[in-house]
Amino acid sequence: MPHKKRIALCLLLFQFLITTYSENYQKQNVSVLPFSGWKGQNADGFQSALTNKIIHRIINSQRFNVIDRVNLERIIEEQNLQLSGVIDEDTVVQVGRLAGVQRCIIGNFTGNSVEYYPAKKNDQGEIIRPSYYESNVSATIRMLSVESGHYDKSVETYARERGENADAAFSKALDKLAESVVTEFESQFPIQTVIKQIDHSTVTIARGKDSGVKIGMTFIIYRFQPLPNEIFDEIVINDDIPENGVMKITSIDAQTAKGRLFGDFSEVVVGNLVRETLRPIKIEANILEKSFGGITVNAGADLGLTKGATFKVMKRQKDLTDPETGEVHTNRFKPVGTVMITEVHQTFSRGRIAKGRYFIRRGMKLEQTTPFYGWLGLTISYGMFSLKSKTNRKQEYFKVDKWNSTITPVSYTERDSLVNRGYGHTIISMDYSNKDNLPLTGFLIQASAYLRKPISQISIGADFNYYNLGEESDLTSLGVDLKLSKHVGILPEILFLSPIIGFGFGHCQQKISSDIVQLLSEGNDDNVTAQSYHFIVGLDTKLKLGKLVAWANASYKTLSFTNWKYQVDSGTRSDDGKILTEDKSIDNKYVVYPSIKIPYVVTIGIAGEFDIHFLN
Repeated sequence: MPHKKRIALCLLLFQFLITTYSENYQKQNVSVLPFSGWKGQNADGFQSALTNKIIHRIINSQRFNVIDRVNLERIIEEQNLQLSGVIDEDTVVQVGRLAGVQRCIIGNFTGNSVEYYPAKKNDQGEIIRPSYYESNVSATIRMLSVESGHYDKSVETYARERGENADAAFSKALDKLAESVVTEFESQFPIQTVIKQIDHSTVTIARGKDSGVKIGMTFIIYRFQPLPNEIFDEIVINDDIPENGVMKITSIDAQTAKGRLFGDFSEVVVGNLVRETLRPIKIEANILEKSFGGITVNAGADLGLTKGATFKVMKRQKDLTDPETGEVHTNRFKPVGTVMITEVHQTFSRGRIAKGRYFIRRGMKLEQTTPFYGWLGLTISYGMFSLKSKTNRKQEYFKVDKWNSTITPVSYTERDSLVNRGYGHTIISMDYSNKDNLPLTGFLIQASAYLRKPISQISIGADFNYYNLGEESDLTSLGVDLKLSKHVGILPEILFLSPIIGFGFGHCQQKISSDIVQLLSEGNDDNVTAQSYHFIVGLDTKLKLGKLVAWANASYKTLSFTNWKYQVDSGTRSDDGKILTEDKSIDNKYVVYPSIKIPYVVTIGIAGEFDIHFLN
């Protein structure tokens, strides 16, 4: 057969299939009866408004035949019937059958109100929010099957909207009610048709714009092929009919529509039944290309894919055979990695591998999952730090003037002559002669938490530190550090180097002669403390083995305690009468260790890293 004749024959066959399949559906004949129940002024106007808004949306959906009001009124007049006031179901069924109506929408307002909110002004009299009216409208919607005389569905619907006047607020609320009514009505009658043609991942179905198919609709494909003379919309899909795939509409014509198939569609064939679905569908795709850190997938904007979407990479497992029954278990998949979409095109997308780059291969299946935000790490570590300090080894006597908060050194011979001389003066002794220098190093216990982003590999974390400054030093020191780091993969996903910057806060408490502090603070304190705000630079090395991470850190800090203070009465009281205190500095010559610096820190530890997923 000549080539041109074969092409012509194929075109004729395709046209024949379109004509044949396009006759395998029948639009439902529907009617919207006048609403009732509006309370207040202009009831007829608002009732008619909602009725007309619903009719308008049903007509625009092109999924149903709307029996016009003129035809209904003619039948009502001929039969001497009435559809005003309280609606009698028997009368509705009688009129519907005479008019060829299959479904009736009957509605009744259950509440309507409007409230005025005046404009808000600031202290200067300027309007910061204009006045508005807010409406609240609720209704009960029932869907009546004329054939059976029973209600298929009854729903309560509600809308709240604002407007510049009461009518505008009500009109917006009625628009929202009409939209929800039509959406609910359409969900009761999903579009059903068959696949007419398959071209790789693109399929053509036997219904189009004229029967309500729209771009973006999603259809479930079933492993079922209707007979040529069956009415597709009347086919009941039972639970025992397996799903064969999913498709999304990307373009429409008058009588046909084209869509993209999700994921593995090897078993989809011409003639499979497809059914519209409103349930959320997770996109499935396949890896077209794979580099060491990235992939290209066969899904794009045409399937609704967006930047940041997260997919599990699934590896097909070997089929299992039941030794007793001989039943073969197929289509078993195991997750081996996670990828995130970074670049979306019309029919394909590119992404970065967040996990599993050593196991992911070209051709593997992708299943959309909840968004992946990275890892939460919880660590415990132990380390050492260098210590630079000064030590006072003085044995002296002082005259303490509590009124002026002064301390004056006195000689040993002056001590006896000044004892109890003058009200508010006290002689105390300070003996630091037996105090040891602090060690050159100390030990550190650290607990940390951090968040690591999957694509940028940037981490932000917090360290909680306890510094051991020597068992006999009478010193206690704690600190909190906030860090920002960038993971650089030496062996990606396994071995990392991470440069660190950050800042922190340290607190140190030192015991000295209690007489000095007690006298100066008038009993409000018995220790001196110092705080330090400091900067941090460092380097982490991390070895990741599954969810466990072994790591080591070396850091330099500007952590220094030199300004020692104690608490004194501020002269004010809280609302409940408690004394409020304030800090007052003490001269460093009266403390044992006037200067303490912790410049270098080295730690080793272990962390647990946990995936962070959140629902949309």
